[in-house]
Amino acid sequence: MGIREAEQFVQLFRENPDESIFAGGCSEAEIAEAERQLGVTFPESYKFFLRELGDCYVAGEEIYGVVVRDSQLLGAVTETFDLRESTGMPSHLVAFRPDGMGGYFTLDTSRMSAEGEAPVYVWGAGAHSATELEYIGTDFGTVALGLAQRGLRSA
Repeated sequence: MGIREAEQFVQLFRENPDESIFAGGCSEAEIAEAERQLGVTFPESYKFFLRELGDCYVAGEEIYGVVVRDSQLLGAVTETFDLRESTGMPSHLVAFRPDGMGGYFTLDTSRMSAEGEAPVYVWGAGAHSATELEYIGTDFGTVALGLAQRGLRSA
């Protein structure tokens, strides 16, 4: 799981250009630098997304990736740092999308599977520890594909 769904997500994204905007893929060096700055290892499906799209909107569903502007890494990197500072979000979580209710979908890099995938949880506005997280899905690819499918159905 994970990579196959991430591939389907990217394919769905490309099949719907009128409903899709993306920043452009990241290089391996940019991905490695984002991981270094955040002090985590990204899941394989998220790295695939970063290489292919970088950062995107599809049918109104925003998914943070890594965007490089003036030698700065933006997107998930800045959002994650902001949440760590403003809410005390644990350093093993990486924010990749607002949930629309004051929380953020996050990758829990402390729970990486043998396949190199991390589960997705919501770090909520009221969460004060990792035990208060709401489980969303097994991996980034599966969650991203579901978000895109839902958004395109309602578009």
